[in-house]
Amino acid sequence: MTLAGCGGSSGHDAVDASAGGDTGGGSDGGGGGDAGVDGAVADGPPGCGDQRCDAIAAVFVAPTGDDGAAGARDAPLLTIAAGIAAAAAADPARAVFVQAGSYAEAVAMHAGVTVFGGFDASWVRGGSLATEIVAAPPAVTFDAIDAATALDGVTVRSLDAAAPGGSSVAVLVTGSTMIELAQVIVVPGNGAPGSDGASGTSGKAGAAGAAGHPGVEHSSELFCDNNPLPAAGVGGGSVCGRGGGDGGGPGVGDGAGGGGAIGAGGTVGGAGGASGKPGIAGVDGARGGLGGAGLGGASAGTFAGRLYVPSNGGDGAPGGHGNGGGGGGGGGGGTNNCDSSGSSGGGGGGGGCGGGQGSRGTGGGGSFGVVVVDSQVQLRAATVTAGAGGAGGAGGAGGLGGGGGAGGAGGPYGGSNDQDDGGNGAAGGRGGIGGAGGAGGGGGGGPSAALVCAGATTVSAPQSALTGGAGGQGGASPGIAGAPGLATRSIGCTLF
Repeated sequence: MTLAGCGGSSGHDAVDASAGGDTGGGSDGGGGGDAGVDGAVADGPPGCGDQRCDAIAAVFVAPTGDDGAAGARDAPLLTIAAGIAAAAAADPARAVFVQAGSYAEAVAMHAGVTVFGGFDASWVRGGSLATEIVAAPPAVTFDAIDAATALDGVTVRSLDAAAPGGSSVAVLVTGSTMIELAQVIVVPGNGAPGSDGASGTSGKAGAAGAAGHPGVEHSSELFCDNNPLPAAGVGGGSVCGRGGGDGGGPGVGDGAGGGGAIGAGGTVGGAGGASGKPGIAGVDGARGGLGGAGLGGASAGTFAGRLYVPSNGGDGAPGGHGNGGGGGGGGGGGTNNCDSSGSSGGGGGGGGCGGGQGSRGTGGGGSFGVVVVDSQVQLRAATVTAGAGGAGGAGGAGGLGGGGGAGGAGGPYGGSNDQDDGGNGAAGGRGGIGGAGGAGGGGGGGPSAALVCAGATTVSAPQSALTGGAGGQGGASPGIAGAPGLATRSIGCTLF
């Protein structure tokens, strides 16, 4: 489910929706058994749902109790979980009465068992007494319940999410019907921030091309020297396959010098010189293109069933490699007295490699008061106030491109007794600089919503106040930052 705000509501609007939909039963009558009420209980306002508290068979829980006790009024249990287990084991199932105090436990509700909070030490229920459940998210769960089940007069607080991009959910309802949250106060913790992306690595530099060699006398005529011809300068290497072109060989006598070889990526080498003329320099390699920046994360991610999936940024693209320089052309041959060669051309420089991509920042987790998935729920006189969404992680910077290698110099003049009137070889072209990698996009900030509806869900909220908190800050990026998290009272819900 893609998240979107409900009806354009601001993050701090209260809802006063008319009653409608399925309402969970607030209690389940019945009596008898060891864990039942063993005497009259005062029933001053408020009562227990639509009944007098002393008319309900119940299991008792108190901060001073013991989970090995009977669960009676004078022998209460210690934990709400133990109370629910005992109430569910009774036939018929009973309610659970919980004294005021703080209970550090996650609570899994059971079909047909209603939990009432707000009792004092004498088991009188008063509106100013707070029974509080505090636990890691989700603090309270209703799962696969198909009988009237309610949580009444209890404050539910979930702790801040801990794992990167984790969300804090106070109450989670999945695959259930006839659920009621009555006179509850629900306060989720804050979503956790996303993780920062890593910076890209710098590209490797191309190697310089080798210089050409001087010309020589090269003739088989009497009284002439027949020296080996000078080798051309070799093109510079590149670890990313963008080597420079080799220089051109020399011409001999009235022959022209050889042209420089093409550098990797299609860079043209210089032409060889005509007899007695110098070669032409190789062309410099083109620089690599810049890598594109990754997109920033959106203001909200999606729900996959009961799990919130944050909106991550996108990875950047790696930078392009620079092209190798073209080889320099060889000098033309000489004919004065004995035939001679020109000097050879220099090799082109290797192209620099592109910088590595910056990786994405991940999205921040959300803060959600009540999440309802494929369920029917009524919130009656409930107050739900969301916390803050987690900040999105920063996108990593792209790596710098590697420098292009210098072109090799053309071969020097071999002297009047050797090269004589042969032309000089030309320099190879410089390798192109690698392009910088693109930055990773910043993660989207985590959303903050009092109520989330996903799947086939029906929710009514009569006399209930739903208040969104602050959306998480979008993750920074040298490229595209993440969007701030959505702040709204509800997501995906049609309230009535």
